[in-house]
Amino acid sequence: MAHSRFPAVPAPLPARMDIEQVRHILPQLIDALSDAVVVVDRTQRVVAANRRYLETFGNQREAVVGTHCLDVLHCPDGDGESSRCSACEAIELKRTVRRVRNMTDPGGAQHRWEATYNPVIGPDGEVSHIVEVWRDITERSDLEAQLAHSERLASLGTLAAGVAHELNNPMAAILAGVERLRRWLTREQHLAPHDKEDVDAVLHGIERETQRCTETTEKLLLLAQPYRATSAWVDLNRAVRDTLSLLNYQMSKQGIAVVQDLDPAAPPVWARESGIRGVCMNLLMNAVQALRDGGMVTVRTRYAGSTVTLEIADTGPGIQPHHLDRIWDPFFTTKPIGQGTGLGLSITRQSVTRYGGTIRVESRPGAGAHFIIEFPVRSSGGGDV
Repeated sequence: MAHSRFPAVPAPLPARMDIEQVRHILPQLIDALSDAVVVVDRTQRVVAANRRYLETFGNQREAVVGTHCLDVLHCPDGDGESSRCSACEAIELKRTVRRVRNMTDPGGAQHRWEATYNPVIGPDGEVSHIVEVWRDITERSDLEAQLAHSERLASLGTLAAGVAHELNNPMAAILAGVERLRRWLTREQHLAPHDKEDVDAVLHGIERETQRCTETTEKLLLLAQPYRATSAWVDLNRAVRDTLSLLNYQMSKQGIAVVQDLDPAAPPVWARESGIRGVCMNLLMNAVQALRDGGMVTVRTRYAGSTVTLEIADTGPGIQPHHLDRIWDPFFTTKPIGQGTGLGLSITRQSVTRYGGTIRVESRPGAGAHFIIEFPVRSSGGGDV
């Protein structure tokens, strides 16, 4: 008997799996979802909630199911774009409603959620249930915000670099003019000696201030380096001095005294120049903003063994104990609206750890804040960080 060259065709699978086959494992399937799910009926009674929802919002299943949703659920009324209950809105509109909410978990951490309210239409054409699906988008939002922040910094860096280059040209012309006037003054025989001294003093002042402007533009260019600049040996003391120089006007305006205690023996650290300067700028700007009515900022570097330490301390109001663990969280800020994004310390810690360092803070209310950063002293290894 000849064998067919074609394999036997398997029997067709049923078009739909019998619901009875999965009914007994349906609760386990819902509990296995990574999203938080809760089901509410049209009378606003909770019908079901999966394990993720209960764990996330600190509820017990027996305390939730059968209870009125306003009594047990984290109703988002008054939070965000609408003051209405989103589940009620989905019942009324008979369509899916989406909201993004900021909510706090049982541990006090702030999370950003994307909530979807899906209506289930019954045989009578009315909504019988609302299936709420809550997805934690905190990490995604953090990345998007940091990307937007980096793009803004890149734009500002490009602008600063352009301004610096535009200013360097006329300042170079001013310095050249001062030098030419000095040579003329040396040859001039008709001016009295005291007049020559007066003119020379004026020229010296113009030269000094022009060079100071040139140094400032050079510091702006260093601060505006693109993120992808390669790693190099960075003089930490110089980065501190240059950053303080850029903030000198604002500190003087606010009556802030600065104490610099920089260790001349501190070796350079292997990092990106712009990254180190960004760390200095973020921490010093925080100190300046904390000292609205004046005070003192102390900046210290130390070299000991295999570590270079940078310390920045202020005499401001300090940090509340319950905020100490949260200051590193993206978007967390105690500053007034418009004065902070809550990303500064988060980005600072990421930069420090990227260069192999550590950062911590010591503070108590009324005693200021003291940030301590430790960088390793090591060879470059031929790579970037």
